[in-house]
Amino acid sequence: MRTTLQRWLGLVVATGALGWSACSRPASAPNQPGRLVLVHQPLWGNPAPFEALLEQFRRDNPEVELRTQLLPNDSDVSHQFFLTSLEGGSADFDVLVADVVWVPEFARAGWIADLSSEFPPTALAAEFLPAAADAVTLEGKTWAVPWYLDVGLLYYRTDLVPRAPRTWAELEAFARAARTRDPSLQGYLWQGRQYEGLVCNVYEAIWGFGGQSLAGDRLALDTPEAAAALTLLRRLISTGVSPPSVTSAAEEQTRLAFQNGRAIFMRNWPYALGEAQQEGSAIRGKVAISPLPTQHGEPGFGALGGWQLAINARTPAERRPAAIRLVRLLTSLEANRLFALEYGRNPPRRAAYLDPALIAGAPEIAQLLPLLERARPRPLTPYYGMLSDILQSEFSAAISGVRPPAQALQRAQAQADRLMGAPR
Repeated sequence: MRTTLQRWLGLVVATGALGWSACSRPASAPNQPGRLVLVHQPLWGNPAPFEALLEQFRRDNPEVELRTQLLPNDSDVSHQFFLTSLEGGSADFDVLVADVVWVPEFARAGWIADLSSEFPPTALAAEFLPAAADAVTLEGKTWAVPWYLDVGLLYYRTDLVPRAPRTWAELEAFARAARTRDPSLQGYLWQGRQYEGLVCNVYEAIWGFGGQSLAGDRLALDTPEAAAALTLLRRLISTGVSPPSVTSAAEEQTRLAFQNGRAIFMRNWPYALGEAQQEGSAIRGKVAISPLPTQHGEPGFGALGGWQLAINARTPAERRPAAIRLVRLLTSLEANRLFALEYGRNPPRRAAYLDPALIAGAPEIAQLLPLLERARPRPLTPYYGMLSDILQSEFSAAISGVRPPAQALQRAQAQADRLMGAPR
């Protein structure tokens, strides 16, 4: 019997849209009590350490046939797969990965199981970093467990500027001074393409101007702080501090330009630091990270990214205990350490950053703790998937000069209010 994942992805492969692979034992019937399926995106790197962790689970649970299936490494495609399969009531998989912004959506739809009895919100708050715990709890209940994290950072060239800029005004001044000495340099690179990365960049700027994500049950968009942030991002482009190409750039376009020595500043995720320090990198030994700038100079707030583990609400009761045990193992301190050392994934558990083995083996991850402690999630709302389309469109129009920032925010606010049913 072909699983929903195999049928769905097989159809996409047939149309040439993507490729996928499954690392699994022979398929069992979907409702077989001893069968357990974990669906996740690839970790990259040597698969042996992760497989050893799964083998540990198999040894400890010999009655369970654990299988894994890989999703494409594309968040939008993975989200669409889960929308299709979970809405259809699929029980073909038991433990699934969820992007940080999917948890409220999946919980409200009844697609993932309430894990509060096994992972109480108070325990999560005590053991995990604040933003990570907040992202998986909704209305006092736990719906997923953090697996690994990301956070938006500022990268800067230590050979071109005296220190990390604390304010946006300093960033602009430092960029102009460096470009006076070398006009071939680009000032500040960030992700301005019309996609989810743009939403992260805009919210980071909004928070840096004192704005919030939500005001009660509404998105806080039509505000002076949001207008100031969006105006800043547009000005960076119009004044040449950021090149026009940022309006079509995602993470890799900005990373490659920065790593090739063509820019002074960059906003990106932590993975780019390891790439920048690789042998052969043009900026090896000449790059550092810091919090993003703010209006008044206090450390900025990076957008929270990362993945959580949830349990399919359709998983039968007889398989639920094994699924809980798998989630517990994969989100343990031991697993946090392994994912950091072997795959460069940032742990969500605070204790991991005090672990001597992690400090010695992955010092670039250990130094992220203060920044991860200040990470903020994008709006935690079940409507986020639909809201993101609105935000991407209006934010893109503002930074591209199609609409004034204030008008774009007014339009986004009106559309969001209608969608969320919020009083105006």
